Amino acid sequence: MQSNIKCSKVVWGDRDPQQSETYLKECNEKLSIIDFLHELRKCGDIICGDPSHRSIINNFYENIVAVLSESAIISCVRRRGGKRVIPGWNKHVAAARADARLKFELWVLQGRPTNGSCYQSMCEAKRKFKSRLKWCQDHAEQIKMDILASHHTKKDFRSFWKQTNRLQPKPGVPVSISGLTDPEQIANLFMDHFSVKSPLGRSGHVQDAGTGVNRLTKLTTKSIAETIMSMTRGKSPGHDGLSIEHLQSAGPHLPRVLCMLFNLCLNHSYMPNDMMRTVVIPIVKNKTGDNADKNNYRPISLATVISKVFDSILNTQLNMYVQQHDNQFGFKPGLSTETAVLCLKSAVTYYVKRETPVVACFLDLSKAFDLVSYSILWKKLQKSGLPIDLINILKYWYGNQVNNVRWEGTLSRPYGLECGVRQGVLTSPTLFNIYMNGLIAELSSTRVGCYIDGVCMNNISYADDMVLLSASICGIRKLLSICESYAKSHGLIYNVKKSQIMVFNVRGKCTKELPPVLLNNCILDRVDNVKYLGHCLTSDLRDDTDIERERRALSVRANMLARRFARSSPDVKITLFRAYCTSFYTCSLWAGYTKKSYSALRVQYNNAFRVLLGLPRCCSASGMFAEARVDCFYALMRKRCGSLVRRVRGSANRILGMISNRLDCIYMNRCCAVANGMVQR
Repeated sequence: MQSNIKCSKVVWGDRDPQQSETYLKECNEKLSIIDFLHELRKCGDIICGDPSHRSIINNFYENIVAVLSESAIISCVRRRGGKRVIPGWNKHVAAARADARLKFELWVLQGRPTNGSCYQSMCEAKRKFKSRLKWCQDHAEQIKMDILASHHTKKDFRSFWKQTNRLQPKPGVPVSISGLTDPEQIANLFMDHFSVKSPLGRSGHVQDAGTGVNRLTKLTTKSIAETIMSMTRGKSPGHDGLSIEHLQSAGPHLPRVLCMLFNLCLNHSYMPNDMMRTVVIPIVKNKTGDNADKNNYRPISLATVISKVFDSILNTQLNMYVQQHDNQFGFKPGLSTETAVLCLKSAVTYYVKRETPVVACFLDLSKAFDLVSYSILWKKLQKSGLPIDLINILKYWYGNQVNNVRWEGTLSRPYGLECGVRQGVLTSPTLFNIYMNGLIAELSSTRVGCYIDGVCMNNISYADDMVLLSASICGIRKLLSICESYAKSHGLIYNVKKSQIMVFNVRGKCTKELPPVLLNNCILDRVDNVKYLGHCLTSDLRDDTDIERERRALSVRANMLARRFARSSPDVKITLFRAYCTSFYTCSLWAGYTKKSYSALRVQYNNAFRVLLGLPRCCSASGMFAEARVDCFYALMRKRCGSLVRRVRGSANRILGMISNRLDCIYMNRCCAVANGMVQR
């Protein structure tokens, strides 16, 4: 099955202001004449069950897509493609090539003489053209670096980062996947590989009765316009070739038309098939792994941009009605993996200071997002008080979405979803948190495990990553039994091999023997160190291991920049250094470490900047950073610590509020000291 790839002129690509203005004019003229469908005027504010209205909604959606596509084609002026792009052609070669072509045509008109001034002029122009072309080919890397520098000088950072990403090496397409070479067979292979079946069986999508009743959810043009303008540009388009740039540049009439479309979809609990259609692209997980192994690929879903806007609107409505537990830190505004790690380390430190070891169980769910049972999810949404029209539209979307895997321009057989939330959309993390909220609430109500100032700390979750905390083995076993029961009843599967137990010991004491802890009748492995949400934890709560992790990561990134951008200008190198070498993930949570490891990271940071800019090793660190207007190591640490304090104190999360109010929290105290310049090591 060949992919129905739209004309390349529909794809936004790089458009100049004149093309964007033409596109805006075309869209305004065509969208301004679209008005509310008079056939559906009687079902504007009620849930309608008339199946004949679906074809009208289909035509309405097709008209919107046609307007955007036709306007994009009319406004597009593409260069003749099919030829290899040579860096620096326009600046160094184009004029010489035009002159050589003109002299060649004059030579032909003169009868192709073999001597004389016309012949000599043609040969000289040809020699000049070939010389400049070869110079561009020999200096391609330097020209690319000069282009980066020009974008940076013009402060055109969109083009700057786009050009930078183009320099990243991309893996080639393997000849075969699992022994198959035909693109259609490979696409079907990935279709079977990406399809997931729930242990509970196929879920139903029967919509709730509610026809004729007033609809509670009413979308506005203003909210849709704000959603469109807030979405990130530069994303891959869906099967129709449209991206968010098309919507953001279509003018003021588009939000009004989309508002009518989305309200009609909610009224009828229906969405057009083309709007729901998704293209799935296999992406390599491990670039150093085997590209011919199907297990080394993960799916990326490319949905239509109009469905993405609708999904964003639905996610806003979901968050208005659903309350998530404070022990869930995943995909919630103001919270992050760093705050989740802070809560874990604060709880453990609180008990260890009081001479009480803490047993932590790190749980790993296998394909958690892909095993969500729809029938259970719909019941949870009903209990949360979500309006019927929102539940029905989600049911229809999940029950009728069609996916096709695309491999080398060829599509697989269409397939639907039997379980699991959709990939790559905003509502999916919210729906998953709702699905897991019952487990977090049940664990928090047991009065078993770690508590601080009356706040439950026996479980901390970031999406599907959960850690259980208890001061006793009995407590951990009880918490695990609750997790086992919940997973069994909800079709989830724990990965016993990746789930681990770790005991945080009191200083000077060590728990050598530990009674077995079972999960699904298998003994969990006990470890002395674990990587939780990217942060290295040890049983003694020392941070030297995590500092070494960050030092190694910094070394890899700095070497990559120094090697790949050696010919770039200093301004380009400084911008790249700020972007790649100043992250220092969870550095604000380092409280127990040796001076040696901390100094090693500081020296690595300073040397990375020296190597990238080609500075002598003996030059002053503070001087070189001040001259380049880049944060030195200590300034960077002050900013990171100050940022964490601000986020924790400004959060409405109950756990973070408790941590910020405690005067004995070593992590908050250290962050305050570092942010105010009181600590330099």
